[in-house]
Amino acid sequence: MRLKFLMAGSALSLVLLAQSMQPAEAGRRRFLGQNGAGTSYSQEGQYGRRAGVRAGLFGQGGVSAQGGQYAGPNGGTVNRGGLNAFKRGQGGLHASGSQGTTPAGGAWRRGGATGYSPENGAFHKSGIEATGANGGTFNRGSDMQYQQGVGGHTQKGFNAQAASGASATGYKTNNYDAGTGTGTATRGRDFNTASGDSYGYDKSTAYTKGQGFTSTVDTQNKQDYTVEWQKGSKPVYTPVPTQ
Repeated sequence: MRLKFLMAGSALSLVLLAQSMQPAEAGRRRFLGQNGAGTSYSQEGQYGRRAGVRAGLFGQGGVSAQGGQYAGPNGGTVNRGGLNAFKRGQGGLHASGSQGTTPAGGAWRRGGATGYSPENGAFHKSGIEATGANGGTFNRGSDMQYQQGVGGHTQKGFNAQAASGASATGYKTNNYDAGTGTGTATRGRDFNTASGDSYGYDKSTAYTKGQGFTSTVDTQNKQDYTVEWQKGSKPVYTPVPTQ
């Protein structure tokens, strides 16, 4: 699963702000006016530098942005940036991103955004990509959205590959209709060992909020089964006959 930096790209670009600061510019500036206030800052130390700005209108909203660049004593590096904005009665947004390397030679990058508005509801998107010093990889992504009275959806997934050849993948989805109180959800895992063995499962569920659900589970190398539950009753487990 490839990481999309559409929401966090502006946050990562704030790293340039920190990189452009010179030692002579290090410090803090403040502004206070009739309608609002603002602050900017920059700092540089032994292992890196950071800079940011904050501004707000009294009783209306505000925005802040920050970025930084760091290098550890053993060779690791980190670049990061973030953005926060909100307006009274209309919602807000948080976005952030970072990337870096480890002293051993690994690398990673991540990005994400979370927002809310009374009209459109809430959302969250995030992802991460990483590579190990020994050649392993890991990717993970998440996409969620929900609106009061309407419903929402969730989609998550990950993929991991070890240098030895072992691997793992997984996913999770959920779609909910608030009008009817019903939804469907799926979940799955797949694991493969370096020696060639594999195991995992795929699970599908249909549910009515607060009333019950029916799940079907397909497994690798094990007995498939279904689970039914209705409010006020015990869950019923039923093995699926092997064909």
